[in-house]
Amino acid sequence: MVKLKLDQDITLATQPGSQRIRAFDIIRGYFLVVILIDHIELYPSGWDLFTGRGRLLVSAAEGFFFMSGLLVGLVYRRRIAQGMKFIFAKMWRRAVELYIASVFFTLLYTVTAVFLNHPSVKDGLYTIINWPHIIKETLLMRYGYGWADFLDRFAILMFMAPFGFYLLFKRKWWLLAAASLIAWAFRGDSFTLSWQIIFTLGMVVGYHWHELTARWRSVKAQTRSRLKRLTVWAAAITFALSYASVYILSVLNERWAHLPAWGQSFTGHWNSVNTWVWLYSQKWTMGPVRIVLFMLWFGALFMIVRRYEARIFRYSHGFLELLGRNSLFVYIAHSMIVFIFKLLLPTSTNIGENFLITGAALACLIAVTVIYKRLQPSIHFRAKRPQSLRTLPGSVKS
Repeated sequence: MVKLKLDQDITLATQPGSQRIRAFDIIRGYFLVVILIDHIELYPSGWDLFTGRGRLLVSAAEGFFFMSGLLVGLVYRRRIAQGMKFIFAKMWRRAVELYIASVFFTLLYTVTAVFLNHPSVKDGLYTIINWPHIIKETLLMRYGYGWADFLDRFAILMFMAPFGFYLLFKRKWWLLAAASLIAWAFRGDSFTLSWQIIFTLGMVVGYHWHELTARWRSVKAQTRSRLKRLTVWAAAITFALSYASVYILSVLNERWAHLPAWGQSFTGHWNSVNTWVWLYSQKWTMGPVRIVLFMLWFGALFMIVRRYEARIFRYSHGFLELLGRNSLFVYIAHSMIVFIFKLLLPTSTNIGENFLITGAALACLIAVTVIYKRLQPSIHFRAKRPQSLRTLPGSVKS
């Protein structure tokens, strides 16, 4: 299996060389939990009440992209003294690793689904199996299968990242922002051109994190408090409306025939408004309303988690932080868990079974992450190079 080192390189700090920002790890862990629940896709289960079934106006996937860009900007800025040549080499090596992983897992899941004669395990499998064509399309990143399909997109973004990072280094963030907006404006149906704007936004924020933090702290306490309340309330209201459209509007539509005239009229108008909102909140092409709501919701989420992070850490028994600290491994592990569970799922389930199956999947994810973390010291020890090699010019500590 391909050894991926992105997580051990991407660590967060409040200041260069200091401790990680726990809130970021907790948020990443939360996103990964939501992604797994929505990919298991057993509704209703009780767990889906925390995720919106992946049908809210903003999903955890956008957060995962944003956090990836933020980490790139934040961490590699701490390494800028090693030069842009080092930055380019490091990011491109990560891009190659992600690309190889994407090809490996796509072919692994495709071969498994075909060999077990279970094509319905996930949509997207070719009706006619032509292995040379499948391999070619996979290598060209035009075919992806399984639940690790973001890896090839991250590979593309990591390949382009050093160019954006160079503009940030030259203090031309506005040029990077303009290029990203232009690419988004001409995105068409391209997923990568659509979602790169979230990744780029994260990279800009991450690169200027310390400056942004300092400026925020320089604002008067009363003004900061008002801005926080405004952000949280705006996020709460828009989230509630989106949540209601998933869990209430859908019920009204199902019971349309049994509603009184005023109920049908109300539901019809709600459907019209919801359709208009979704017109500008498309997920695949990253609609403008979705981008604005993402920034609003993420800002509120960060402020809440930052304030209560000690309590969240205690009540989650540290598992959210554990998942967030090892996000790349967890993302790949979740894809394998979802694939295996989908192969074994019965044809029909009830709410109780949905709850237990989804809970079992989460338990498996936490368990394999704990095992992975405990094995890391021995893996790193065996992987250590001799001291003479580790002190050669150009070698750096991960």
